Formats: sequence, structure tokens, C-alpha cells
Amino acid sequence: MQYKPTTMDGNDLPEGFQQLGKIGEGTFGVVLRAKRIDTGEVVALKKVRLRRLEDGIPKMVMREIQTLQHLQHPNVMRLHEVIPHGSALILVCDLMRIDLAEAMRALNRPLTQPEMKVILGGVLRGVEHCHSNYILHRDLKPGNVLLSSSGEAVLGDFGLARMMETDGRPYSNQCATRWYRSPELLYGARHYGPGIDIWAVGCIFGELINHTPLFPGDNDIDQLSRIIRTLGSISTEEWLEATELPDFGKISFCDTIATPLEQVVPGATQAAALLLARMLTYNPTHRLTAREALLDDFFFSPPLAPLDGVASSLLCDIELAQAAAPPNNYREEIANFKFDGPVQIAWHRT
Repeated sequence: MQYKPTTMDGNDLPEGFQQLGKIGEGTFGVVLRAKRIDTGEVVALKKVRLRRLEDGIPKMVMREIQTLQHLQHPNVMRLHEVIPHGSALILVCDLMRIDLAEAMRALNRPLTQPEMKVILGGVLRGVEHCHSNYILHRDLKPGNVLLSSSGEAVLGDFGLARMMETDGRPYSNQCATRWYRSPELLYGARHYGPGIDIWAVGCIFGELINHTPLFPGDNDIDQLSRIIRTLGSISTEEWLEATELPDFGKISFCDTIATPLEQVVPGATQAAALLLARMLTYNPTHRLTAREALLDDFFFSPPLAPLDGVASSLLCDIELAQAAAPPNNYREEIANFKFDGPVQIAWHRT
């Protein structure tokens, strides 16, 4: 394959695409809003730099490509094709309206129960599809939950995803953004399963209820401290395997009684609080699976509303809020925010 130097300002696109605008920029490249000239379809083009051609495709980018090619589901970002282009790769993806983090920031009001059910249900369906295909996402958070043009929640950013191993090989524990990182990861676990994603979904659910992160730790120790202050001390009788984690005995916390659920999520219904508690349990084997969570009473208790109507109404409210809000430095915040994860750009933003 012959390569030629490629600028990353987005002006150089593969034949058949017309650039409509720049969405964002991150570690690996630039993301553009573009139109297919032959069909008129508007898509997102993620243009990935290949800094040193002899080094090949960056590991995180390869993981994302392989995972998205394997997964086909309405609640998982769809990868249309991958196009080699000069010294870059172009990932052609569905164009999303907004990510959940920005949507909540723009909306600036608590979500209604039907809205929570629409969003959480979409996230869980996407997670269930990943887990049924033996894939861990490993970086679920509001910024990686996207809202489509129909208001459907869609999982994105699979740069840290990986297949579940059956031969006992260890995983990296340097995954997941800290605020959504499960206790076993914080204690250095190298062997883990779908429970890490369920914990992250629980944190997202709590954020939907409270309109603020549940455990916004400044570092790993502070993160554990915030979790323990909320959920109470870890019982090794209920979670015996915790004593085998590499970092479990390196730090101790004062004995703490769990905070009542009605104080943790004061705006939650009883059904919502109980579902949250079943996701945020210390022992990962006791957490609900995604499929079990989808069958929880929360989704079948009042208030109920037509899903399509709720989703479209939510998108309208978000767009009205964005139109009324003064300009902000959202892109600068994303560019300057530091944490241990893959590319953190709102590449799906319209």
C-alpha cells in the first residue's frame, strides 16, 4: 500500500465524501461531519493519524475497529467501513446527535422517570449485546453513551473493549474512567468479568437520577473512600475474594455504615433505588446481569410512556436548551480534561 502525507485539518477526504464541518479533535486525529455524495447520507468520519507507518495501527484504534465490526445492534455504534487514506485511516460511523454527558449539561434539569427508562434501557440493551458476544466495554460513562437522531441510547468509544478470556490470562486494571471504575478495579484486579460494566451502568443510572456524578473521586484512594462512605465498609464475609485482590490490604478505611438509599438518590422512586442497589454491590458476582436488569420492576412500574414519544420529546428539550444557552468552552474542557482512558472527544456531536 502506498502512503502519502495527509494533513489532519479534515480538508483531505476520501473520494465520495463532502465535508460539512468539524466535530472534534483528540489524541489520534480529527472527527468530521460529512456527507456521502452518492446517497446524501450524513455520517461521522473519524480520521486517525498513523504517526509512524512502521508501527502500524494504534492498539486502541484496532480494538475499536475489531469490536465494532463484530457487534451489530441498534444500541451499539455502527461502523460502516474503514478506508485507508494517505497516512491515515478513516472510520465511517453513524452520526449521533449528542452524548449523554453534554445532553445532561445542556438540559440542566432532572430527567423524568420515563426519560431515565428510555436511556437506561438502551444502555443495558447495548451492554447485554456486548456481554452475550463475550465483549467487555470497560469504559462506560455518560460521555460514551450517545443519543441518536431518534433519541435512542447508543454505546460508543470501544477503544478499551476486549474479549473475555477463558484461559485465565490477566487483563489490565488500567481501564474505565475513575468515577465509573468498580471496586475490584480500584483494588488492582487483573481477573474480572461483566460486573465491571454493570457497576459503571449503575454509576450512570445514579447520575441520571441525581444529575451529578455519584462518586467523583480525585484519585483512586479518594474514589474508594467516596464509595465506602456511601455504600458502607466492605464485608469480606459477603465478598471473600476481595482479600485476594493485589491492593486490598494496602490501605484501610474506618468502619462505615451505609448511607440510606433515600439519601444517596433522594429523587428516586423505590423501584429505581432498589435497581441501583442491585447494580452497585461490592461483590461483582452478586451484581445483576444486563439481562436481569432489563427485567427489573423499575422498567414495568409507573410512570410509563411510549418510548418513541419520550425519546423525541427529550431530544427537543435538549435542542431548545442548547439554543437558549450562551456559548461555552465545552471543547476546551474536553481537550484539557486529563484521565486515564482512550481518545476523549465528542466525535459524534452534530
